[in-house]
Amino acid sequence: MLACGQEQQTNASANNKQELIDSIKKKVDQKWIKENPSLNPTKPSFFNKDNESKYFVGLLQISGQSVPFTWDDNLSLLKFLLTLENEINVKQDIAADQNFKGTKIAWDKNICGFIWFNDKSYKATIDNWNLFGFTECPETIIFPNLSFKKVTEIPNAITNNIEGLTILPYNENIKIKSTETAMTTESGKTVKGIGYDLNNDAIFDIFSYNEEIDETTGYTRLYINVNGQWKCKWINLDEACI
Repeated sequence: MLACGQEQQTNASANNKQELIDSIKKKVDQKWIKENPSLNPTKPSFFNKDNESKYFVGLLQISGQSVPFTWDDNLSLLKFLLTLENEINVKQDIAADQNFKGTKIAWDKNICGFIWFNDKSYKATIDNWNLFGFTECPETIIFPNLSFKKVTEIPNAITNNIEGLTILPYNENIKIKSTETAMTTESGKTVKGIGYDLNNDAIFDIFSYNEEIDETTGYTRLYINVNGQWKCKWINLDEACI
């Protein structure tokens, strides 16, 4: 255990990555996770059994400082990145953040991802994965996020609430088209969200939608089309700070 105010910085070569995941799991509440509805099948397109595990897909947001980032509520993104042959550097306590402490992970070699927002795509380099030790909103769950290095300056980024998509690793052949659409669950319920076509064949490869839980809380799911079957791959609990 660290003494008060003590900094700790370790290199991945001295860490067991599974131990790292296990230690972080204890800090991120997972009791909020809900069952994902099964969506009716569609036609096969971009994702298949061979490439499904080679990609991570998540929704993207732009911070008030124009920094692209994605949430990693259930640690699926960190688990994916730790499978790559790339050493990591782990910082904890005030070495991670002077004010909020926590855990910060960076990769020794650049990892580039495909990010898309405002109908434009960019090749973006991962900056860090970060889990704060505490928050200014004490009634909310602290979730980690993955930040990319800034790709462009966004006017009025604080108020624009820009959202998009991120796909790891970078694939220059991806061309995204998105539109509002609706899917039907196997139980017959219709859910409205956004469909994304990655390869211009008029078949949705990704579908995301938000479920309003109450006035201050939303639950977002993202599915990918794997050989015509929809699989939920990314989830996010959005709690308003009151």
